[in-house]
Amino acid sequence: MYTPTRLPLRIYELFWAGFDWLFPPVCAGCAKPGERWCSECHSAVRLCLPPFCPVCGLSQKHLGLCLNCQREHPDYSELRSWAFFEGSLRKAIHQLKYERNITLGDKLAKPLAALTAEQPWSIDFVVEVPLSAGRLKERGYNQAAFLARPVALSFGVPLLSKCLWRVRETHSQVGLNAVERFHNVDGAFGASAKMAAGSNILLVDDVMTTGATLNACAAALKSAGARNVYGLTLARAVLN
Repeated sequence: MYTPTRLPLRIYELFWAGFDWLFPPVCAGCAKPGERWCSECHSAVRLCLPPFCPVCGLSQKHLGLCLNCQREHPDYSELRSWAFFEGSLRKAIHQLKYERNITLGDKLAKPLAALTAEQPWSIDFVVEVPLSAGRLKERGYNQAAFLARPVALSFGVPLLSKCLWRVRETHSQVGLNAVERFHNVDGAFGASAKMAAGSNILLVDDVMTTGATLNACAAALKSAGARNVYGLTLARAVLN
């Protein structure tokens, strides 16, 4: 059950509030001082609203499955994204991902938790999309984990980061077309059968472009015995 007032979540939020007191923030979207993510930037995002494909969440003009999901159902059961990857949200995600602004995770996870609460999903635990060992060493952290942890705390379920891992290095997905993206991450992930078997898992990432990475992660979790894998991303790329 979604409970934004859970004590562990409140403690987590108070930690970051104390960080703001020590190091006064500026908005990641517009650079206005006083907040990590201001209400104006929050209100300016373009939400991913219906009608969309009930499986992959692709925005479309009609109800029902999109053509891709009609041809082949993804390995995840359903996927939802909060807003489109553009404008102030794009700036904020870039700060979280590339500029070590990890304080944004707490703020940007709130709409993700609220979006999850709107879905008829039963969730046993949360896992983030893992980085490769090389990229994790280079960056020092996984930005998806800073989104996934507050979501897990909101529902009182564990974040089991060790349930999913990369079994091989992959090229960056940036600049690849859809076919290349799916090929690049095919078989790139492994999952713990001990943790995943019989479970309903919420898989969290920052941005969805084609869904290739999320689908490859879901495939690994399903192969490990997961009952359902639900995908959740903060943003969805605007595809032409």
